[in-house]
Amino acid sequence: MLRLYDEKPILIFMKDDDTRIGVDFCNIKMRMKPCQFRLFHNYLFNISKKLIATTDKVELVLVKDSLRVTISLPHFFQLFNAVGSVMNKKFGKSIIYKN
Repeated sequence: MLRLYDEKPILIFMKDDDTRIGVDFCNIKMRMKPCQFRLFHNYLFNISKKLIATTDKVELVLVKDSLRVTISLPHFFQLFNAVGSVMNKKFGKSIIYKN
């Protein structure tokens, strides 16, 4: 197993015999193909653009069946930064923030 990111409470990894990327956070375990991981990154990026100063929790919709997970803002930012870091290391994609 190749650990791409490992800091509590988030673990992002790839198994040696699989091309799927595993993301474990807040008792949620997801296995995604690289294209799904990119879509997840875009989803988190779009949520981050909508945050305002008074936001303290973030709701994520994770699967087709509308699984809704509410996480704290610090955990959201940690997840967002972890996914962005893996995107940069694994796929060479960096985030450009526009004002």
